[in-house]
Amino acid sequence: MHRRIFRSFAVLVLASVAVLAVAFGLLFMNRSQNHEKEAIREKAHFIAGLLNHGSFESYNALRVGDTRITLISPRGVTLYDSYAGADITVDRGDRTEFIRAAAHGNGEAVRPSDTFGADTFYYAVRLADGRVLRLSRTLNNLNDVFSAMLPMLTAVTLAIVCAAYFLTSRLTRRIVKPLADADFERTDEMPYEEIVPFMQKINAQRQEITGQIHKLKNRAETIDAIISNMREGMVMVNAKGNVMTVNQSALDIFGIPKKKLVVDKNIRHICRDAEFMRCVELCLAGEYTEIAVPQIIKNTPSGERSYNAILSPVKRGGVNDGAIVFFLDVTEQRKAEAQRREFTANVSHELKTPLTSVSAMSEMMANGMVKDGDTAVFADRISRQINRLALVIDDIIRLSEFDEGKAARDFTLFDIFDMAQTIIEAFKDKAKEKNVSISLEGYPVQINANSRLIEELLYNLIDNGIKYNRENGSVTLYIREDGERCILSVSDTGIGIPPEHQPRVFERFYRVDASRSKQTGGTGLGLSIVKHIAEHHGGKISLESAENKGTKIEITLAKR
Repeated sequence: MHRRIFRSFAVLVLASVAVLAVAFGLLFMNRSQNHEKEAIREKAHFIAGLLNHGSFESYNALRVGDTRITLISPRGVTLYDSYAGADITVDRGDRTEFIRAAAHGNGEAVRPSDTFGADTFYYAVRLADGRVLRLSRTLNNLNDVFSAMLPMLTAVTLAIVCAAYFLTSRLTRRIVKPLADADFERTDEMPYEEIVPFMQKINAQRQEITGQIHKLKNRAETIDAIISNMREGMVMVNAKGNVMTVNQSALDIFGIPKKKLVVDKNIRHICRDAEFMRCVELCLAGEYTEIAVPQIIKNTPSGERSYNAILSPVKRGGVNDGAIVFFLDVTEQRKAEAQRREFTANVSHELKTPLTSVSAMSEMMANGMVKDGDTAVFADRISRQINRLALVIDDIIRLSEFDEGKAARDFTLFDIFDMAQTIIEAFKDKAKEKNVSISLEGYPVQINANSRLIEELLYNLIDNGIKYNRENGSVTLYIREDGERCILSVSDTGIGIPPEHQPRVFERFYRVDASRSKQTGGTGLGLSIVKHIAEHHGGKISLESAENKGTKIEITLAKR
């Protein structure tokens, strides 16, 4: 702005100087020509007066400086010409000044001279004897004037330019400084009222742009936060398959330390699996695809993880413009499917075995293949197998209720310590048979829970402690509280659980020693039910065990 104002002033000053120079030149030229014309007129009348009185002895006496003097007869014939190079044979009777002088006594004209090749002023005076005296002189033109004025004009122009430069610089600073120091957010304090409407409009547009930028920034931050905090890996690629953005989860899945290693590069830098790349090409062609990629596995403290890739095309204006790739962790889903298949197989096995036994013994009894003395024995065996079937079916129904979220929430306030004493009393005979001692430690704790489920939880834990114990072993149940949590633990001195089996003991139908479980009548669902009961009450369960030394199971429950 400072330069523009300065240039404008400079151009204005130079243009003004040029106009003034031309104007003064024209004025000076006009005044000079008028002065010369007046001098010639006066000189012509003076010489005419002398000629009329016969004061000149010869024509040569008529020479006066650089003024050309011509004496013409009444008929237009040149009698004398002071210019040596003049052609006196030329008839000058048709000249305007001659005609006017002959008719009116004097006449004048300005025309280009054939002799001098420039504008010449002619003034003619009729003498007393009829002759015509004509004086002429070449007039100064504009070039001559400017040539004479050039030194002075140059000096004046330089002086004006220097002064204009100083004044223009200072004036420009005075104009620009208030604008530079102005607070454009306050239109009531503008240095020039002419710019107030513009500033109001600019402020309105700036506020609108600021608002839009703020919205876009918030939207971008929100999208970035969502993408960054997604558990699923996400990769966005353009139509060429180059990575535009990738979130941290995707980097973690593939073990890539930094985004810059893959951004703006082909997606094969993330995953080089041939089947995956084929799906990427199909997606960029506009086809939605989903693929289970077994090669995408990440080792974690909890084991290996598996992912599915979901590829969705992105279209803009009906044209494929890229794709979004999601990597979903399906480890738990696959585990659940495996557990479901295993559960189905286990249920079939658990039900089929006693049913086969019952069917076989029933057929033997029906066909008279059992002696009269053995009928009671077979009936007892059938009863035990049916009871086992009932236990398995009852446990399966219980787990099904937990899976479907239909487990009863009939919570009541009761003392879990008193409940534990009652259950221990019920196990006195069974513990005596196994020669195992049971003790209860801790103190009364009031909890708000489903008493029937908590009773089943304690029953299963104590029952397992007795079943898998040693001769002269012990089972200790300890109950205490920690703030708003109730902590109960069951410790035994039994056979323990090998380390490789500990992560799976809470799975359904999982048995560390299947043959021993068969002998003790276990269904393999007890600890699984215990875990679900604890989770149903907002609790958690932990296991500590050493082979041939014993096991400790601790459960933390919410008191309210």
